[in-house]
Amino acid sequence: MAEGQKIMTDGGALVARTLREAGVTTIFALHGGHLDAAFKGFLDEGIDLVDSRHEACSGHAAEGWARVTGDLGVCMITAGPGFTNALTCMANARLDGTPVLFMAGAPPLREEALNVLQGGVDQVAMATPVVKHAIRITDPDRIPDLLANAITIAVSGRPGPVFVELPIDVMARPARRPDPLPRPVQPIPTAPLADHVDEMVDLLKAARRPVAIFGSLARYQSSPAQVRDFLDRLGIPAVFSSRSLGLLDPGHPGYAHDPSAIAVAIAQEEAPDLILMLGSRFGLFLGGRTRTFFPEDARIVQVHADAAEFGRIHQPALATTASVGATMDALARAWDEAPERFGAWRDTMRKAASIVGSEFSPETRSGKINPYFAAKAAVSGAPEGTTFVLEGGEAGLWAGYHARVAHPGGVLTFGQLGALGVGFGLAVGAAYARPGKPVVQISGDGALGFHLQEFETMVRQKLPIITVVLNNSCWGQSLHGQQILYGENYSCISVLGDIKYHEIARGFGCYAERVDSLDEIGPAIARAFASGLPGCIDVTVDADVVLPMTAAMLGEPADNEVMVPYYENIQL
Repeated sequence: MAEGQKIMTDGGALVARTLREAGVTTIFALHGGHLDAAFKGFLDEGIDLVDSRHEACSGHAAEGWARVTGDLGVCMITAGPGFTNALTCMANARLDGTPVLFMAGAPPLREEALNVLQGGVDQVAMATPVVKHAIRITDPDRIPDLLANAITIAVSGRPGPVFVELPIDVMARPARRPDPLPRPVQPIPTAPLADHVDEMVDLLKAARRPVAIFGSLARYQSSPAQVRDFLDRLGIPAVFSSRSLGLLDPGHPGYAHDPSAIAVAIAQEEAPDLILMLGSRFGLFLGGRTRTFFPEDARIVQVHADAAEFGRIHQPALATTASVGATMDALARAWDEAPERFGAWRDTMRKAASIVGSEFSPETRSGKINPYFAAKAAVSGAPEGTTFVLEGGEAGLWAGYHARVAHPGGVLTFGQLGALGVGFGLAVGAAYARPGKPVVQISGDGALGFHLQEFETMVRQKLPIITVVLNNSCWGQSLHGQQILYGENYSCISVLGDIKYHEIARGFGCYAERVDSLDEIGPAIARAFASGLPGCIDVTVDADVVLPMTAAMLGEPADNEVMVPYYENIQL
């Protein structure tokens, strides 16, 4: 066929061919009759379909795929309740800057306002506030260009989710396939201005204690080689948000894990005087408007694709929308001093990172396992190359103390939305993103209850995922927050039963154990992996041990303040 000609097909096949041309190989989905034309097209085009037991799991799996691979995740769900079940996933991806294409079916356009099955809901209007872009395709001939454009929007600038509605009659109708098919435009790295590079170099030369904070955007705008070469050349230490962990090997001399190391250094009167925000945003995970990580006299350089982030909280001395990787390359080329200049400061930051968590003791009043050490044992018991999914309020944060990885996207956590129930989906997505590689999900018992049925998904699809439940029979963060507010004997709908989650998992076909001894956690994980089955290790932990971050997020009110959980206190 000569270029520029068109052949006849149907809308569903055109969806599949367009996505195939865009490089999509895997789609996370749950069946619905609205989608069959596209599903057949995916099979014909050799695109893998991964199903789950709930649309939220499929949406979070697409997020997990995107975070681990660094590429677009794709989720397709049916109309009505299928769509609404995935709205949380869209909001989660938007707030965390994750590139995901969400597609949903819809009733026929020709039956608008006829009170039909799964109709009467404006899905595009509902999705619009929580995605970067939302569109309804009303003509099958427009499928290629509108899908390609949606993907371009998802992966460009600060990445995020997009939503495309595909009515069932649009996918069923004949369509003309153009040759060649439109393709998404891939992001082009943007170099910083020369005078900005000069100013950054001057700031670095004037600094004695500079530190880099890598954020989620760095995951999509830089490579491990760029990060390593940049830190080798300048000799400065670096900390990483959960989404950028794995961009640097933990054994690197500049690796100081996460921003908590900065707080320790400040407490030891070794505060940084220059902070390079590389793809990072100020906000919840960097202390909000507090000075936990940003001393008053520290200069700030912020590199971010979204200029709306500049000055949102702390005022940067210099800001640029240049790409993270391109900025690091330019600075490395311009730096003309020996990296040993910051050697002592780099050692200070590494020591600060090693101190984090040293205040905890294995002993508890109840004799049950301290969750800090349970999480440490779970991470230590995982095989080399494991991807960690950290789920739950306090449980995921306990595990965050310990998770160190050498592959990008190696730690997957909840984000700014604070959504629980993301773990199973993220784990499934991670397993498909790195076929055959181990995945360990560390979850609280409360969060685990959102999607227990996905144990069946893991078993049926033979996924190498082991789930470790830190089981304290309560909503830990909620209970501890209530007790800080109202006294240690107070609780309100925050206590759960002593549920044996390993027995539930065994019923779905998983390898399963309950563990009551710290020394048995690692061996139990090893036995689970050796079984060749997905597994569930139910670990009983002490409910009275409070995560320090829980107390920090509530804040200590002054005499003229009212405490507001998780937000700034109200001044009277």
